[in-house]
Amino acid sequence: MTGKRKRGKATANGPESAAPPNGTAKPMSAIAAARLRAAAAIPNNGGLQEAPASSLTESSASEAAKSESEPEDVLPVHQNFKLSTWRKHQSNVLSDTSKELSIVLDKNATASFVGCFDVKVLKGAVNINGANLGATTRGSKEEGKSHRVFVPSTHPITKIRGLDRTNHIQLRSCREPVPFADLSPLFSDIWSGSAERDKGRTFAYVTESDDDPLQRPLVPEHAPEDWIRTMDDISATASATLIIGPSVSGKSTFLKRLLNRYLTGFGKTAKPVPAVCYLDLDHSNPEYTPHGQPSLTIVRELNLGPTFTHPATIPGHSDANETIISHVLPVQGLTNYEEYFNSCVKSFFQTYQNLRLDGPTPPLLINTSGDLYNAHFHLLEKMIKTTKPNHILYLGNNSSISEATAYKLDTLQTFSQKTHSKLHELTAQFPALPPPRTPADLRAMQMQSYFHLTARAPSSHPIFTSSPLTTLSPWEFHYKGTLTRTQDLLGILSLSDPLPPSHLLTALNGSVIHIVSTTDTTLTSQSASLPRTPKSLVPYFPADTGTGMAPAPRPECTTYVCTALLCGIDPETHTLQLLVPTTHERLLEGLEPEKTVLVAGCCDTPEWAYMEDAYAQVAQRRRELGERARFASNEMV
Repeated sequence: MTGKRKRGKATANGPESAAPPNGTAKPMSAIAAARLRAAAAIPNNGGLQEAPASSLTESSASEAAKSESEPEDVLPVHQNFKLSTWRKHQSNVLSDTSKELSIVLDKNATASFVGCFDVKVLKGAVNINGANLGATTRGSKEEGKSHRVFVPSTHPITKIRGLDRTNHIQLRSCREPVPFADLSPLFSDIWSGSAERDKGRTFAYVTESDDDPLQRPLVPEHAPEDWIRTMDDISATASATLIIGPSVSGKSTFLKRLLNRYLTGFGKTAKPVPAVCYLDLDHSNPEYTPHGQPSLTIVRELNLGPTFTHPATIPGHSDANETIISHVLPVQGLTNYEEYFNSCVKSFFQTYQNLRLDGPTPPLLINTSGDLYNAHFHLLEKMIKTTKPNHILYLGNNSSISEATAYKLDTLQTFSQKTHSKLHELTAQFPALPPPRTPADLRAMQMQSYFHLTARAPSSHPIFTSSPLTTLSPWEFHYKGTLTRTQDLLGILSLSDPLPPSHLLTALNGSVIHIVSTTDTTLTSQSASLPRTPKSLVPYFPADTGTGMAPAPRPECTTYVCTALLCGIDPETHTLQLLVPTTHERLLEGLEPEKTVLVAGCCDTPEWAYMEDAYAQVAQRRRELGERARFASNEMV
């Protein structure tokens, strides 16, 4: 019988040292300099700058692509953006209470709100981030259905655009999705302002970025017309679509809009599909899983929020989003694991081909990282041969093409002809301003949200705990058997640069690791002969003598279980203390020790986890001082 169990009392062991944040400053490109000169030439006299409006029916988000890293540093230039064309007048407001706002929206008019809310279309139809939502008929299954929308200041502000001549929409307040402002400053002041919260409303209407009471650098979403035309073309059939391009060009933003378009359809032109398969090969900034893993997810729900509002799919909900297969990849990149990456792609595509779902085969959307395009283009070539997509989308700066880019485009054109794919060259959407949160910040926010998952509400929305992780009880994994306890795992597999065995525990303690179950004989055959660290005797897989790196588990015989925080190591009892979200705990109960491997080196250092208690104490102290001040003021009155 396995010896792993959940501790009755929480512990708060942290790492001995924390790695500095990743990222180094990069020189400004000529494109960025030209962009700044153009912006500086526009006088800031209160006039508004508005993203080009589309003459087509659908226009929405061009979010700062959160699945990619910044290509360049951009000097801050103040810009006042128009966020809404709708204006709040008595004639176009149907209802206005502390919890709800119902408005009349004309065709092509846009209304923007910062915060979180449930939106329902009462009459007509609107477009939100690629999703076409219409009023439902009385007595239908969809009658009264609302959709939750998350619009934090960390991302471009979503526009609600009217599609019919007259449209009535209702917005209602909802529970704050990620209540972590007391645990991390990254979550501070990202929703509606305090004035709206005091009224009981979780969203605030904004007309232009300078109107924001918190003076945040709000920018509007924008979808170029070539994006919309391409979405119309692709969504007409359930096809396979691969998107590539440099970092922060808008790849994940485009796919999010296309996914929403598939799930909602477009009137009689294109019927909605029940599900879309999302193959995410951007393991550094994935959409539906913690980072460090590419994955294949069946998406059944609209994507109307950033990744930290849906940090992972929750097991046991077959009617919701479902990650059906994922693997692990090192955070340092693919340099030493290119063949392993190719094997992962083949594993994903074979799984997609073998899917047996009710109805027709769902469309396949394949997201890729900027690193694949920039540093591993030959892997993209192999991927095209494997997946044979119907559409290949390239996002880039088509007005200035370098020799290297021209070569890549020529190669893509050749491959598209060989595989009978259609190549689309689209306009990249780079951030209009430096994003308020860096890619590393957004990864931290998603990972923190993941570990605070507690349940899934009947309304299908995830529920999070706002208590620090130190209040939770970790699971104990015995890494060395005794007369009364069995060993719970094979060993630790580190995909980072090799470390001396004496330093391994220092690097592991306080890190985020992935738990996998494998029958790979390359790993399982070493169970009796694995080396162990000095003193603590933790088993680990040594680096290969030929490559100098530890071998990754073969994808075809490995199953990802969940992501965990290694919050403590007890050498006396030979146990590792692991925290996993409440929603994923049941996955640990059926683990077989002879197949269980803990994989390290795939995630950033979780600095946020070390600071939760300190921030929570400061927030509590601030509230106490505020209460005392209010009490003293009342006494004086």
